[in-house]
Amino acid sequence: MNKLRTMIVSMLKIGCIGFGGGSALIPVIEKEVVQENELISGREYDKDVIVASITPGALPVEIASGVGRSCGRKGAVLGAVAMALPGALATVLLLSFLSGMTTSVVRQIEIASIGITPFILYLLTCYIYNVCNEAKQESNIRLGKVFFIILVIFLLSGGKNIYAILGIDGTSPFVLSTVTVLGLSCFFIVWTHGNYQISNLWVPFLLGGAYLICCVLQGMPFTGQIKFGLEVLMTLLTLWKGYQSFRTGEKKKIAFSWINVLKEIGTWVIPMLVFSLPALVLVPDSVLYLMRGLFSSFLSFGGGDAYLTVADGMFVGTGMLSSEEFYGHLVSVANVLPGSILCKILTGTGYLIGYNVSGGLSSSGYLLALAGFVCSIAASGGVFSLVMLLYNAFEKIDIFQSIKRWIRPIIAGLLVNIMLSLIHQAIHCGSQLNITGAPMVLLLALIYIVNLFLAQKLKWKNIGLIVWSIGSALLFCNVIF
Repeated sequence: MNKLRTMIVSMLKIGCIGFGGGSALIPVIEKEVVQENELISGREYDKDVIVASITPGALPVEIASGVGRSCGRKGAVLGAVAMALPGALATVLLLSFLSGMTTSVVRQIEIASIGITPFILYLLTCYIYNVCNEAKQESNIRLGKVFFIILVIFLLSGGKNIYAILGIDGTSPFVLSTVTVLGLSCFFIVWTHGNYQISNLWVPFLLGGAYLICCVLQGMPFTGQIKFGLEVLMTLLTLWKGYQSFRTGEKKKIAFSWINVLKEIGTWVIPMLVFSLPALVLVPDSVLYLMRGLFSSFLSFGGGDAYLTVADGMFVGTGMLSSEEFYGHLVSVANVLPGSILCKILTGTGYLIGYNVSGGLSSSGYLLALAGFVCSIAASGGVFSLVMLLYNAFEKIDIFQSIKRWIRPIIAGLLVNIMLSLIHQAIHCGSQLNITGAPMVLLLALIYIVNLFLAQKLKWKNIGLIVWSIGSALLFCNVIF
């Protein structure tokens, strides 16, 4: 019971400070559950990250579900709920009081989001440093490979943020989504197995290079069709290589049964139906909303920004919400709050649909928001659990061992891009508060350096660093600026 309570408190705490997107929270969660509270081992955590990275849904919610699994199926559900609850609840509350909210309140929320940025940057730096340090302890050759992977992943995904921070006009040739980067990385790993001989490299270099050329030439005739064809071909080759690895690699007794599958489905579906029942009975169009919410969650690859596109098609494109409600109210509120974009958007969408049905504040909005919240949790946690069953059954196969060996450098490369994105967002938010770029950068740097000192020299815990970061931002932005 103590472990379950500690896990829930940890997830709630991370949910309250979860700015920066799903990938940014990977080191945040790791420090909390692996290093500080020792809820699971580093090996178990890496497995949760791998599975969450290859499945649709809200990544931090999926990882929280995996961590909670150490306390049983109940822990998996409660961990996912605790991670998503703070952001989703705050979204509904702000939407409820949006009309009466003063500009000063919104300003303080934005300043708090700026203040938490240096803390997240500190944790991301620690994660990247640890990845490099682990590689160095193995060998300098391994360290060189890790540096190369981090650099390549960053260059493939970070073009947009590099251009934005440097003030370069135009579109970067490389703005690959997280899911695309992971897909290309998986293809490269599966094909080479970490053996970088010419005979293993020419296929991934040829196909991957052709794919990147299509990305650069996007908009030219036939590049879209060629790019799609390459995606299909690389997917089929990855599956083929995986099948070969399964046939020739190490086998273990597969602990997989349909009974376990049904239990996992029931673990997530039954609570969703129970908590959605009031909305299904009392609110018109709730069945259609939940069906679209589930489908949108299953299509949610590539992070929060990608989900906004999916949600736009599901709810705005079908007339359930107006564009002004979705982008003018919901998205603007969700962006200044912590937590999973998927959970916040789906919960807020339910509230706004219910609000429109009743013509104002009533139980309809809150009931449909609750239904949307449990829908987002069930979709993310349910798919994650099913994929985890498959992973546990086949994790001894060579390709999974290779992925486990290289997943942390790949994540580190993505985190470098996220660090730039966080800095850019803070600068943009500061400009809206009439704080120009240079002072904002100096403020971020100051809070970041003090975070380093407090954590490394004085051994402050996360909660102390968070209080310092937010308090300093509120003081500087309100008093000095």
